[in-house]
Amino acid sequence: MALKGLKEFIKKLKTPVDGYDLIDIFGQIDHEKIAKDLNLKEVGAEKGKHNLPAADSNIDDEIEFQIKEKIESAKLNAYLLAQDHIVTLNQRISNLDFESHFTELRQNSLLTISEIQTEIELGLNGMYTRRRKYLEAKKEFALFREINGLEHRTAKITTPFGKTLRVLIILIMVVVETYFNGIYLAKSNALGLFGGIIEAATFALLNIGYSIILTFFVIRQIVRKSFFWVLIGLIGILAWICVVFFINLGLAHYREVAATIFEGAGADVLQRILANPFDLKEIKSWMLFAIGTLFATFTLVDVISFSDIYPGYTKRQTKWDEEEEEYKEAFILYTETFDDIKEEYIETLKEIGKAISIRERALDSIISSSGRLNNLYLFHIQHLQRISDLLFSRYYESNRATRTEREPVRFNERFIIEKSELEFDFLAKTNQIKQSISNAKEFLDEQIQQVLDEHKKAIGVLNNLEKLDLDKLDKNIKEFSDG
Repeated sequence: MALKGLKEFIKKLKTPVDGYDLIDIFGQIDHEKIAKDLNLKEVGAEKGKHNLPAADSNIDDEIEFQIKEKIESAKLNAYLLAQDHIVTLNQRISNLDFESHFTELRQNSLLTISEIQTEIELGLNGMYTRRRKYLEAKKEFALFREINGLEHRTAKITTPFGKTLRVLIILIMVVVETYFNGIYLAKSNALGLFGGIIEAATFALLNIGYSIILTFFVIRQIVRKSFFWVLIGLIGILAWICVVFFINLGLAHYREVAATIFEGAGADVLQRILANPFDLKEIKSWMLFAIGTLFATFTLVDVISFSDIYPGYTKRQTKWDEEEEEYKEAFILYTETFDDIKEEYIETLKEIGKAISIRERALDSIISSSGRLNNLYLFHIQHLQRISDLLFSRYYESNRATRTEREPVRFNERFIIEKSELEFDFLAKTNQIKQSISNAKEFLDEQIQQVLDEHKKAIGVLNNLEKLDLDKLDKNIKEFSDG
């Protein structure tokens, strides 16, 4: 993502910028040492005894020449040293590399804005699709309720725990019925309790299995408005009664028959049921029949209460609820995503702004250093002027003290040091750099505002989805895609 490029750009921009300290770079001239080296006092006194230099002399003697030579040499060294520092300051401005950094900033920022717009557009496309699925499920649910006269109530929804509990109840009933049946059949089975349980499990599965199938797929149709489905439901109830009675009477007769014969019991049971189904001799057989019928009834009630009694109502209610929940979750997710995109980009731009400010302060420091350098240079020239005045004064005073004739006119004139102006060429481009910095900051502000506008637009579109029906949604999708 281009945002990664901006973050890499920040690392470059945050490259440490060394300070530049100027503390008395020119140093001090030791005039006492110069006076001693030139032996100004003694030479001046000796020359004064001979009235040298002559009163009409217009040319410096060797001592005056040496003083001027040392002062001029110190001045030249100071000038060259100052120019070296100017070159260094100029190089430091170049190292700040504002122009290339600002060019890179614009390229990365514009690319990032484009990618943000694309990401937001993709997100909104996803939300349009999600909204459409939700509205279709809602429309389907509303139409189902209208056709079947269910507007007055919502569908019964069984929780995952409720579903698990009801399935568990059915399994328990199978196990319990198998156990009871096994106990009653054990005496009539050659394998005893184990054989009785095997046979009992078969009858229990048939008893409960058929109850589940008939109740769920047939009996529940009785609540429909159509006479045809009501008839199907009634047929289902009769079929359930017949199946339950047949299976459980068969089980009870089987117990009595199997106790006397071990082969052909099944055919004998069928004949007894057809001839006289309620001709059971033992109370335990009646108990076996009652237990099977009771468990079949429990199964019927459990299946009916498993979901809404109206066929298909729970399915459509669940579908709508799920689509609504998914839409809300997607809405929150996309909102948070847009917020994260906005915050991350704005935070990145703010970091860039801080880094630019740091470099701007570094530029100000360099400019300030150039001013300090110029001041130090001027102070040093003034220092050289004072040293020059002291050296000439010492030489002239010692010379006057021993003269008998008047001194040359120049003894009363001050030797003026002419300073060379420092050339701060780079200062001419600092205003341009300052303007570039100002433009860069304005550009950052514009980018932040653009991201805020894109974010506001995206959130507005999301919120507008809440007000659209299917027809308006399709129209908006077309306009959004074309736009």
